[in-house]
Amino acid sequence: MKHRISILLASALMLLSGCAVQRDTLPAPEMAADTRALMDCLTLRNAELETFKGMGTVRFNPKTRNRRTARVAWIGKAPDKLRLSILNIGGMPTTTMAADGDYFFMASHAPKNFYKTRSQNPSLKKLIGMELKAREVIQILRGQVPLREFDQARAATDPRTGARTLILSSRRGRVLEKVYFESDNETPAVVEMFDPSGRIGYTLKFSNVRDVGGFSVPFRIDITGGEDRLLLKIERYWARAEAPPSTFMLVESEM
Repeated sequence: MKHRISILLASALMLLSGCAVQRDTLPAPEMAADTRALMDCLTLRNAELETFKGMGTVRFNPKTRNRRTARVAWIGKAPDKLRLSILNIGGMPTTTMAADGDYFFMASHAPKNFYKTRSQNPSLKKLIGMELKAREVIQILRGQVPLREFDQARAATDPRTGARTLILSSRRGRVLEKVYFESDNETPAVVEMFDPSGRIGYTLKFSNVRDVGGFSVPFRIDITGGEDRLLLKIERYWARAEAPPSTFMLVESEM
């Protein structure tokens, strides 16, 4: 049971799972100047933060209400490389997962178990119930907002606060994503991702944003999908960390 929980927790953070995610080059439909300004705030945010690593605590509340908390450590490289480990009380990994842009790996260290499959952007929705993929998690851990492929974009303003909301839609007008900004209209606060039926697939909230080496990094990341919730509290974060290619590959003989 503990082994299964470790796999679920590791899979959850890898979060790792979803619909269409941001492409390297976003489409450039016609949009108003104020809408383009909001889009630029998102695409330029931490754009030069290519490699990173961190440590923190993740709390996973599945819909069964069987809450679990674990220490985690990760290292990543944009756009598609990530390694994440669940740690024991002594700081040693009990479960490790990695994605190198071509393969997805998962290993349990006690008892020993190894899994490898070809996947450029692995999805773990069946494990955690939330629609996220590896590339989305990498963006989130970089303090970026994942952006869906879209055909239309517009901005709305809250008449009470003046805060703006960026709304991305399909060609037929179906809402794909909403990004709510802080009152400065530069800092993303809440993101809503919609599923094909028009319902919210998951909600992402950034808070406790700190400066790390000139980058704006949220030290609290809260993701809710239906009755499931994942809360990551970052304790330490390193920008522009060393990340050689071998970091993102697991070898069964070394586990």
